[in-house]
Amino acid sequence: MRYYELLYVVQPHMSEEQLKEFMNTVAERIKAEGGEILKNEVWQKRTLAYPIKKFRQGYYILVHYRSAVETPKKIEGFLRIKEDVLRFMNISMLKKDIKKFEISEKKEENG
Repeated sequence: MRYYELLYVVQPHMSEEQLKEFMNTVAERIKAEGGEILKNEVWQKRTLAYPIKKFRQGYYILVHYRSAVETPKKIEGFLRIKEDVLRFMNISMLKKDIKKFEISEKKEENG
């Protein structure tokens, strides 16, 4: 299993309930493909560098997960057909980033 980082931007007009529901849908999709969610958080609503689909703002959502090699392609296909998603980027994490992530997770657990 490999570590992946998924960052996606959704439309700004979504309510908090809709946003959480969409995040849960994406997380459940990753789990259904055999993945494990490590981190799933909303950064915040931010101004985009340029308009996308006539939107100037969007919610940025970051997901760290572990999964098989085939899963990212399936997740990308799923996000591609969702109208609420403006952009997404799914990358595999480097070893040094994985170590930093694990250290930060341990610090959060210990307080």
